[in-house]
Amino acid sequence: MKKLKSGVIYHGGSIDTPSHLQKGIIRLDNGAFSFQAEGKSPLFNIDIRIPEKDIISAKAEEQKYYSSVGYFLILEYLDNHRKKQKIDLEIRSFIRRGRAQAISRLWAEILTHKI
Repeated sequence: MKKLKSGVIYHGGSIDTPSHLQKGIIRLDNGAFSFQAEGKSPLFNIDIRIPEKDIISAKAEEQKYYSSVGYFLILEYLDNHRKKQKIDLEIRSFIRRGRAQAISRLWAEILTHKI
């Protein structure tokens, strides 16, 4: 079983929590993807656990900012009520842009079972 962990920044999606660029951690462990992030107040905390079987799609995407580029993991999944949800997470990497790009692609490939 694969075990992975990466730092991310929450940018939005369809869940009820607004984006305040919460820093968090994504994990893949024991057949489930999880995302946890702390907001400025408990109202904006995020704690999501998704069984791998409920993941519809995962893709890596590059988005340009004013003077830089961000690498995102865009995840679509079914929630507990079997309703389709989406979250946009920016992969954090302080070393090099290429590292963030490679990490986002790796997550997308693993979550779509391509490797």
